[in-house]
Amino acid sequence: MKLMDRVAAAVAAAALAVTLVAAGLAACCLPQTTQVLAEAFSGTEDTATPFSHAQLVRAAVATRDYTVGSHDRAAVMDVVAAVNRDADTAFADADEAALETAPDVYTLDAEALSHLDDVYGVVSTSFVALGVIALVALAGCVFLGARCGRRALGGVLALAGAAVIVVFALLAAWVVVDFNGFFAAFHSLFFADGSWTFSYDSLLITMYPPAFWMGMGAVWLAVTGVLSILAFIVGGFLRRSGREHSVPKRS
Repeated sequence: MKLMDRVAAAVAAAALAVTLVAAGLAACCLPQTTQVLAEAFSGTEDTATPFSHAQLVRAAVATRDYTVGSHDRAAVMDVVAAVNRDADTAFADADEAALETAPDVYTLDAEALSHLDDVYGVVSTSFVALGVIALVALAGCVFLGARCGRRALGGVLALAGAAVIVVFALLAAWVVVDFNGFFAAFHSLFFADGSWTFSYDSLLITMYPPAFWMGMGAVWLAVTGVLSILAFIVGGFLRRSGREHSVPKRS
């Protein structure tokens, strides 16, 4: 391979690796993922809450939409008001302004909403950047396949898949050994200290307890892991196939 082709292969492999990771993130952002995990974990820890499990699930799904979807504050606060009415709390008849200043056991207060706004900004910006990277990965793979053949393309797929598998295996080991440490380190990459910690009985945490986030991590790991393994297997097949086609037949 010429130098330009080697550079293209390296760029394509790096972009594809990032895209494989991004696919897992995209799966985590689906409303169905939040629905399933909230039904499994919201309100299940031994923490006092005025809301039922079903009410917490409803609020969790609405909060997910605010955070990575429509970002409609009025809509999410309408749901918060509705679950307070259903639970007949002390804030059952409160308007949005009163709810935002209520104790965080009952509502998404200013600190919680500010954190969710931060998450929305990070996710929105990241998805634009990751979309561009995915296009680079696609263009690089098409370029190498057309210019250098299936063996070169297979090398890119195998390298990207293997790299992500190794990195995610190390991260999975970290999560198993010290989930809280991993969670804190992950958040510190994107958010200011103190802006993402809340009381254990707050609405935000009872909706999304640690087990919820462990489940979210498992979804990310599973989706990215399966796609990475597929990339590695397909890449190996293309490399072998390309090698066979490059060997001249004997008469």
